[in-house]
Amino acid sequence: MSKMEYKSFSPQTETTAKKRLHNGIEIYQNNEGETEFLYNEIFQKEMYFKHGITLPDHGTVMDVGANIGMFTLYVSNKSNCRVYAFEPLPPTFELLKMNTSSLPRVTTVNVGLSNEIKEAEFAYFPTMSTDSVQIRYRENHDQDLRYGLINHYRDHFDDPRMLNRFVDQMMSPKFLNEQIHRCKLTTISEMIRYYDMNVIDLLKIDVEKSEFEALEGIEPEDWGKIRQIVMEVHGLDGEQISRLENIFRTNGFNVVIDYYEDLNIPNYFNVYAMNQMHISAG
Repeated sequence: MSKMEYKSFSPQTETTAKKRLHNGIEIYQNNEGETEFLYNEIFQKEMYFKHGITLPDHGTVMDVGANIGMFTLYVSNKSNCRVYAFEPLPPTFELLKMNTSSLPRVTTVNVGLSNEIKEAEFAYFPTMSTDSVQIRYRENHDQDLRYGLINHYRDHFDDPRMLNRFVDQMMSPKFLNEQIHRCKLTTISEMIRYYDMNVIDLLKIDVEKSEFEALEGIEPEDWGKIRQIVMEVHGLDGEQISRLENIFRTNGFNVVIDYYEDLNIPNYFNVYAMNQMHISAG
């Protein structure tokens, strides 16, 4: 498969909003609340760098579920890493491409990461693109959408009742403006081969309920190439958490799974995994 088949190019729109972050970086955004949330989570709380996860200078990073590029911008500015940023949804990918176009060590790819090469339909929410999801997981997703809106906009309201009224309005079909996009999917191992990656210093995964599919796309011979993995996971019960721990430990990783208390979302966790082979070598 050629590189042009993985990439997507579209013109910049004049109506796209631009914002200057608190650290001076200017980015194109979907909306103010979402951008503030991502900036706080990634730049200020540094939520992906806990439990021993580090960022090497000039390392290689895979940003799976890159959204508008906030994590890619963080690691690029922090340690000048080589970043491969993957985002399946065309409207969000356009912003990702615009936000990283000046970074020569960033490659943006308009594809999602799954357990096989295929296509799938996604529900895209312009007002909260971080909560866009594969159609197969759309059922019962409204609760997650509501939690997402509350977290994105909670700092804008002193009165919780006003916040809930605002969220009720945003959850209406008129404002949610749900759109369906058919997107290309491939696997992590396919991308490792395609871009000839011998070592991935950090694999970050944020794919809204498709986490197991992404991990299933890592072939046995490629687990040893990955030094560290950080990921968000959604809606897991005790059995699924045990399954996740077993996947990592079977493939030689020490793993910590933390409940993400800050968001107050049920069954929402952050995963921090380190390859024991690379720990020993270090």
